[in-house]
Amino acid sequence: MKRIVAVCALTALVAACGNGPRETEDETDNGGTPTTPTDPTDPLAVPEAIAGDLEAISFNAATNTLTVTGLSQDGVPIANEYRHISTSFVDGYETFTGQNDGVGRHATAFVASRNGVQAGVVMTGPQFNTFFGGTFFERTGSYAPPTTPESRFDVTYYGNYAAGLNTAGPVTDLLPTTGVDPDVNTPSQTAYVRGLMFINVDLNDMSVEGEVYDRLARTAVGDFDLPDIVLVDGTLTGDGAFSGNIEQDESDPDFPIDSSSDIGDFAGVIGGPSGEFVAGGTRVTDFTDSFDGEIEHGVFVLDLCVEGNTDPICVNALQP
Repeated sequence: MKRIVAVCALTALVAACGNGPRETEDETDNGGTPTTPTDPTDPLAVPEAIAGDLEAISFNAATNTLTVTGLSQDGVPIANEYRHISTSFVDGYETFTGQNDGVGRHATAFVASRNGVQAGVVMTGPQFNTFFGGTFFERTGSYAPPTTPESRFDVTYYGNYAAGLNTAGPVTDLLPTTGVDPDVNTPSQTAYVRGLMFINVDLNDMSVEGEVYDRLARTAVGDFDLPDIVLVDGTLTGDGAFSGNIEQDESDPDFPIDSSSDIGDFAGVIGGPSGEFVAGGTRVTDFTDSFDGEIEHGVFVLDLCVEGNTDPICVNALQP
């Protein structure tokens, strides 16, 4: 299990922050067995960097119920059912929260599903100098490559992006505390990130690339615009799984940089009866000067661009 300190927003409103990010990983669980949150022999397994502390999520869209396994647990297979929030924090995703009592950790989850795929991200608010989080995705059924327009070999998926960020977020859902000394380290809700996203898949050379743009972080001290990030060096397997690296977008005029560098990872799967959807996750670090030691776990569930879509991404992607 990973133990990661909370990030500090670079503002006088956030004072006590520790000495910067540190991350440790236990080599064994409680029974002394090496911890393997994902199965390396499974071609559809969630990569460890993406999964983080999560072992699994189970989302029932029909009943709006979510069960989370593994978050902030140390090798103990405990499943926790989260509470559904009627108003979603991020367009396109159902919002769930979990907190056992007024002085216990608070967690926020964003999940979405389509016919054949589902994915979600869960993040706790910072408490006791740490946070826990991760992303999980899965596909049911076999892989069917997406159908491309005639004479085309590439397809585009588009939609919304949601993420948790390792700093305190707006307080909307914390259980009340009574008579607690103000110096006690009480829970916080997590900050979160919302944005737009598209992915291009080349079915000829089996490559994947894309972008997350219009990113906005919602924190306890206000909203922060974040730099666009790009998905690079992605490869698609014959099973419909893909993975690659993440860099800051060099062309983003609001956040100019001299050169890009590897700041994270992405992974996911193509699903649906005709490959109409993708689901996956991200892990991104050190992407803005607005924070120090930032770590973002994100999720995406995107739809295939088809004739008739009016989103500008799809309109342009489907041009001859």
